[in-house]
Amino acid sequence: MNAQPCLALMRPQLAATADIDCCIRAGWIPLLLEYQQLQPRSAVLQQLVLQSLVQNVVLWVSPSAVHIAAKYVSQSEKLLHVAVGTSTARTLAAYGFKRILNPSDGHDSEAVLRLPLWQQQKGRLLLIRGVGGRDLIINQLHQQGWQIEVAEVYQRQPQPVDWSVLTQQAQQGSLKAVYMTTTAAVQAWFTQLPPDLYAVSKSLLYLVHHPRTATALTEYGVSTLLVSDLCRGLELLRSHRTL
Repeated sequence: MNAQPCLALMRPQLAATADIDCCIRAGWIPLLLEYQQLQPRSAVLQQLVLQSLVQNVVLWVSPSAVHIAAKYVSQSEKLLHVAVGTSTARTLAAYGFKRILNPSDGHDSEAVLRLPLWQQQKGRLLLIRGVGGRDLIINQLHQQGWQIEVAEVYQRQPQPVDWSVLTQQAQQGSLKAVYMTTTAAVQAWFTQLPPDLYAVSKSLLYLVHHPRTATALTEYGVSTLLVSDLCRGLELLRSHRTL
């Protein structure tokens, strides 16, 4: 790579900190495109201190959930914190939580449900997420005898993408890749994409960390690379000199 390559991050600002660091360490210029904002729900957050004290397990769905709610949750060492994905686990550790468990074979609800924990014990679980998350974990663990409470600590607010963030880089040819973590990001990218960026969008490599996101991209005829996380994905590109 002669010129320093650029990568578009389709992420809320709150969720992008670790990804921005990954880009910089790997020699990429991160370009943040926010397609939604995460609005904390104060009333729900204020209840978390007492609510978390009576739980056996707290389940965190994303780094964003941790950033928003961590300071409201008990730091008791009796609590086990289950993270959906390694990024969420790292974020929990950064906030000082000690007992952290995350699946090694995936970073979604299905991977969490494969953890032996749920068969080894029963108890009370607090699920911390945004409004409107998937109910797969709730339904399955309830059937297995767990008592479950849900704290929806933030609301997703869609917003228009500011394409001026990357227009110059796209025209100069330094924009090489995009990182997306949700199907909502895919929809926002392609439904709001300006006509003058359409041809460029077809030439980019789309890094995704879940098969659902990769599937959502198939109808657009673009190249995708499924990675465990952005840091590993950029390491892979560097080792293979793909771009």
